Amino acid sequence: MLDKKKNLMSSIYASLIKSSAIPADDKAFGIWLEQQDALSLLEANLYQDEFVLYASLAHTFMHAVLVPESSVNPPNSQDLMGWNCGADETWGIWHDFEDPPSIGLSPPLDHHTGSATIGKGEQLVYVRYFEGRIGDRHYIELLQKLVHVLDVHFLPERSAYCRLDKHGDIEEVIRIIETPEEKDMSSGTIVTIKREDLDEYMALTDSAAVLMFDFTRTSPGSFSGWPHRESDEDLTTSEEFSYRLVFISGYASYLRGYQLVRPRISREAVARRYRFDDRGEEKQYATFIVDDWRHGVVAEVSCGPGHTANYFNAGGNDLPFELSPTFFRPEVLTKYKADSEKYRVEDRSITCRGAWHLKTYDINEEGQVHTYLRYLRNLPYEEQLYWKAHNEKPRGPISKRAFETDFEGKWSLEYDPLRSIKNLLDELRRERVPWWALRSENLPYQVQYPATTSPDEWANEILKLDQLVVEGFEEKWLRNKAKELGRTPQQQFRSLKLIEECLMALDFEEEHAQKIISPLHEIHNLRSKLKGHASGNTFISIKRSVLTEHKTFRKHFHVLCKTCDESLQVIAEAFRSNRFTGSSSTHSSG
Repeated sequence: MLDKKKNLMSSIYASLIKSSAIPADDKAFGIWLEQQDALSLLEANLYQDEFVLYASLAHTFMHAVLVPESSVNPPNSQDLMGWNCGADETWGIWHDFEDPPSIGLSPPLDHHTGSATIGKGEQLVYVRYFEGRIGDRHYIELLQKLVHVLDVHFLPERSAYCRLDKHGDIEEVIRIIETPEEKDMSSGTIVTIKREDLDEYMALTDSAAVLMFDFTRTSPGSFSGWPHRESDEDLTTSEEFSYRLVFISGYASYLRGYQLVRPRISREAVARRYRFDDRGEEKQYATFIVDDWRHGVVAEVSCGPGHTANYFNAGGNDLPFELSPTFFRPEVLTKYKADSEKYRVEDRSITCRGAWHLKTYDINEEGQVHTYLRYLRNLPYEEQLYWKAHNEKPRGPISKRAFETDFEGKWSLEYDPLRSIKNLLDELRRERVPWWALRSENLPYQVQYPATTSPDEWANEILKLDQLVVEGFEEKWLRNKAKELGRTPQQQFRSLKLIEECLMALDFEEEHAQKIISPLHEIHNLRSKLKGHASGNTFISIKRSVLTEHKTFRKHFHVLCKTCDESLQVIAEAFRSNRFTGSSSTHSSG
């Protein structure tokens, strides 16, 4: 709520709030009655990035409906000035008392609008009321056709209809802003829409918007009615904007009329926009340092079309191949790994929700992230610039796995312990074993090898590995199974110790069972020590020991995953052989 106010404070929102607050001193009150601020507000509304579709505040009413463009070309000012409807008009049922009776559906603007032009229109905002709602019984609905065409979805936490933009970020298209009643602020509701989207919808439907407005301002506690009848002298009319201003100095005034809003884009322009899918923007491409293996040099090359060659068109040019490898500092992955809600980082690819997909990447022996010019081309330009900022000269060749899969066309048979763990856990999930469960659908994607030299990244990956593997064990089920097999586990035993008990019940020697579980204990203990002592001597000591033995966090994590995978394979085989199967849906984690 507060963020919405901040975002709109510099635009129409602040003017709406100010127009609905009664000034404290007489001079300001007199100026307020003149309604010049309301006229300025209506004018400004035409040029804002967000257009006010509806506003209902203490002294302000604004409501836009769409009408066929032909019905206001030219407009019938006298007819439109007679409008008499609000946003609480809804679909209904009509019937008569004839014999036999007739019955049918009644559209929102079917009657009682006061204007034949508006009666032909389509309502966008609906104010609904339901006694069964807890709290505020009034709420806002939007025309479903508008919502579907704009491909927007209501997010309660934002009180807005939203979609994903080209960067995968949530974009608020239609806002519903509830203003609380405060000392200097009137309560009410404001609904805004991005003007660009309103223009596009109007162009597609061959319609224009009629914004009805009424600003009624009176002296608090002393209003008893309007002392004179309306006259033509109160009326100001132009082709697109008509209003009646009745002003009683020092006492009261009202400004009532309509404003026509036509689309600022043609139907043909909308068609071109969708044909090229670029919202009128010229596509841009960044340059990257690449290993130009066609010419045997390291060069800077644009990733755009026409700057590279491929297998099919290489004969007629001397351009670098589009599969020229491009290398990056490992920190390039940090942004994507830090936001698992927005990005899905998989073993060889990265996907930004609803926006873009990097088909392939890998990490070579020197720790460099690498991909190919061809795939960088498909990223938004801003994303290309992000990768360019991490671009560097190659310090070694691409990974063996990438060479096998991307150039030799082979399946890589290179053992990857983390991938093996994920494959096994996926099998357990599909088998619905009762002794392990996936705690979150995103966890398998969140666990990756550390890519940088950052101790924090390394500690976070160990945390996520522990959450994926160890936290998945069903403690209650394991305890009951150990007892069923004749063991007497102590009450303080947790899941890993209970697995030991089960293995010993299956004729594993105690020392062997402990050895099998040891790597899982190591992961769990590391997680506790690293996250619990993130800035202390314990963390420093563990970090120094790991780097002394393994040289990099990535290699240590690889070894950790290898021993973990070996343990899981033994446990899974032992439990499968003894038919520890069945649905886990009836078991809790204890």
